[in-house]
Amino acid sequence: MDGSLDVIQVILADPNVLFRSGIARLLEAQTGIEVVGEAGDYLETVELLKRVRPDVVLLDNELTGCEIPALTGMIKRQYPGIQVVLMASHIEADDVLSCVLSGADGYLQKNITPDQLFARLRGLFEGEAAISLTTVAALMQRLSDSRCTLCLRAESHPNLTPRESEVLVLVARGMTNKRIGSVLKISEHTVRNHLCSIYQKLNLENRLQVAVYSVMHGLIDFRNVS
Repeated sequence: MDGSLDVIQVILADPNVLFRSGIARLLEAQTGIEVVGEAGDYLETVELLKRVRPDVVLLDNELTGCEIPALTGMIKRQYPGIQVVLMASHIEADDVLSCVLSGADGYLQKNITPDQLFARLRGLFEGEAAISLTTVAALMQRLSDSRCTLCLRAESHPNLTPRESEVLVLVARGMTNKRIGSVLKISEHTVRNHLCSIYQKLNLENRLQVAVYSVMHGLIDFRNVS
């Protein structure tokens, strides 16, 4: 995503009609965000995606009729341009990690403020992962390394260059490519090249996985980062 979109089109997939309607009204009131569809279960979501190509699917982690990681993976495979952001009432570590492995682009708790939701959605299109490091940290604290499939899948001691290591830490802190380029005094194109190399070396797919990986391996100090 390069931040060039004029309007972010969103599908809401949540079984709670009241919550879904409330989020829809909040989003529609925002300049540059449009709700293009709502679904209450798995089948409605799948049928909606056949007709509509949103930029983002806000996906409740308790959507009925499916395994959420499987649905996440299906969306990412069949509609690779769509960003999938999980929304949950509370952290379920195993479920969230499964969705991260399936390619989810974000994870948000439902107790965030409207302004935080808007900022996270817009941040997706500036290259940010829609998750806070404190949430990643809480998630990691509920898992042992032996159970962490992402930790096992990714290379534990990657042969990253010093510059790639710098980029990785800044990505994990939620910085955009533009901001990273400014901090490191390199071009956005160079940042993207470093990211491609990082993904390949770590066997990861997106910025959310980089953030999770970085916390797991102690590459960043998340304690004072929100």
